[in-house]
Amino acid sequence: MIGKIAAGLALGSGAAALVLLLGWTGVLETPELKTYDWRMRQASDASSVHSDIVLVELSDTTLRDFVPVAGRWPWPRVLHSTLIDYLNRGPARVIAYDVTFSEPDATLAFAFGGDKWSGSESDKALVDSVAAAGNVIMLANAVDAGAQGEQVTKPSMWRDPGYRLSPVIEERPVILPPFQGLADASAGLGHNFLAFDTDGPARRMAPFIRSRDNRYLPSLGIAAALAAAGVQPGEVSMDADTIRVRDRRLPLLRVPVRDVADPTQVHDQLTMLINYRAPALVNGRRPYPSYEVRHLLVSEGQLLSGEKPLVDPARFKDKVVFVGLTASGLLDVFATPFGEGTMPGIQLHASMADSVLSNRFLTRAPDRSRLAATIATALVVGLMSSMLPFIAAAAGTLLAISGWTWYAVTAFRGGVWVNMAEPLSAMAVALFAGTAYRYFVEGAEKRVVKKLFGRYVSRDVYHQLISNPELAELGGKRREMTVLFSDIRGFTTVTEKGDPEELVAQLNEYFSRMVTIVFDHKGTVDKFVGDMVMALFGAPLEDPDHAEHAVQAAVEMVRVLGELNLKWGAEGRTQLDLGIGISSGGMIAGNIGSSSIMSYTVIGDKVNLGARLESLNKDYKTRIIISDATRALLTGGYEIRPLGDVTVKGKTKAVAIFQVQVPSPLPSAAEEAHI
Repeated sequence: MIGKIAAGLALGSGAAALVLLLGWTGVLETPELKTYDWRMRQASDASSVHSDIVLVELSDTTLRDFVPVAGRWPWPRVLHSTLIDYLNRGPARVIAYDVTFSEPDATLAFAFGGDKWSGSESDKALVDSVAAAGNVIMLANAVDAGAQGEQVTKPSMWRDPGYRLSPVIEERPVILPPFQGLADASAGLGHNFLAFDTDGPARRMAPFIRSRDNRYLPSLGIAAALAAAGVQPGEVSMDADTIRVRDRRLPLLRVPVRDVADPTQVHDQLTMLINYRAPALVNGRRPYPSYEVRHLLVSEGQLLSGEKPLVDPARFKDKVVFVGLTASGLLDVFATPFGEGTMPGIQLHASMADSVLSNRFLTRAPDRSRLAATIATALVVGLMSSMLPFIAAAAGTLLAISGWTWYAVTAFRGGVWVNMAEPLSAMAVALFAGTAYRYFVEGAEKRVVKKLFGRYVSRDVYHQLISNPELAELGGKRREMTVLFSDIRGFTTVTEKGDPEELVAQLNEYFSRMVTIVFDHKGTVDKFVGDMVMALFGAPLEDPDHAEHAVQAAVEMVRVLGELNLKWGAEGRTQLDLGIGISSGGMIAGNIGSSSIMSYTVIGDKVNLGARLESLNKDYKTRIIISDATRALLTGGYEIRPLGDVTVKGKTKAVAIFQVQVPSPLPSAAEEAHI
């Protein structure tokens, strides 16, 4: 048992070390991200989205319907002005506008609404509407990495919002705000920088980025949430890997990435996990309340004409409204953990805002929990695989995997991302290693036991040895045990007179019955040498009653031989007699032989004594002779007669020997002839 526990701990430790090494090299990163995506899908709940967030979509249908009015995308900015005027009728609490207006409109003239407009007039209309609303967060494009040194020669023209965080915040070399007038009129700016993992889906976004002159800019979603909550820049601070916003704690995730300017350098990128509450579409609809721009523009026209609007602007009262493109061909859609279709950028930003407004974030569990979980699960499965049969170990491993999966999903729903790939991999490796160990190590021991004892021990003993091969202690051990030698009397004379085939058949019948008797009394057949049988009691399995069982077997051998003689006499075959010697005491039992031929046997003075006692039966005209040590261990009632002392060859000290009296196995006539 101790050996199996040690083996299980070693297997579990090895499996954990291998998996942790693979994790350190990044091999398990993608599998872990895939389990992250699966958990995101399991944890999603469209009913939990924040009720104050609304989406306004520039959809394919809207763009197509307004081609006669506004032409192809991009639209004249006066049209965006009209939309902001409509939303301000609510009024909306915050309008986050996910559309880029980096440069002034250089169009000289265009027709719109029956009037002629210039690009500058259109820009002014948008600026005026944004200024009048006072709650519009405009997009600052931070996606472009730019050329090295570009920001130095062309600085971004946007005012410092006043956040004071830390230089460890992700730096973006190029941040392009709206054109100057629009940037000045807006209530704030928000960036659109997404940090993509190697396998593609958008899982992370930087809550803040930093320019090279240390101005800090929130993402569009974070900026909208801060504005909606009335948070001032002085209420935002940074503490280690956490951004504090009043009572909120925004957990940051450190991911090593290569520098844009110098790819040979690596730095930690601080981002926030996007806690999506739902996929892009749920039953064909957005999880957040959503409206198409075309309906809102029509409603604004109706209001200007004194008509009842198609959509009442009161629906947007005190709402956080995200306006942006959802049209499939305009590249503002992203793959997400939901693995189905694509999600518009405004929903990504809305998800970021949702986390802040709902105080509901995702944080990755610390590395120490990953290490502890990987090591603990590997050790548990390692122990199971070394101590239990494969089916039971596999079932236990499956139960452990299911339990860890349940815990990981439950923790994810609670906002904690615990590692799944490494503990699950460690359990799988530990099970495989345990199975291999049992086959190649324990299996080898069992195959040795099977080879050594398969035909020489009883079925019960055999199964015990197969289940616990270490019980045999094949390497050799001194044991207190009993050895029995049984020999056919006058066998040489019988072989000279008898028919060989008939004699072999008779011997096989005799040995079959004798072996059964040995097995029935918990003995082991060591070997056959001609007509001699050598049997062990108390090896390879311990037997405290080894002497008793040996004598019982000897008595039964004589009795059964008597039955066989009656049968053989009736058949006209030769009747046999036997002599048995039994010796007890300390002997060395183990695997003895050469590297190519080996057998389990016993050696020692007590073994030699047993062989000598068997041969003395001829001199004393007896059938069972036992040593004094054997007699002292007997508890049953036997007719025992002392025979005196004998000296074993090679020894000077005499030992007392005794006869166990039994009826003759020969019929009276045969007995007389024998004598």
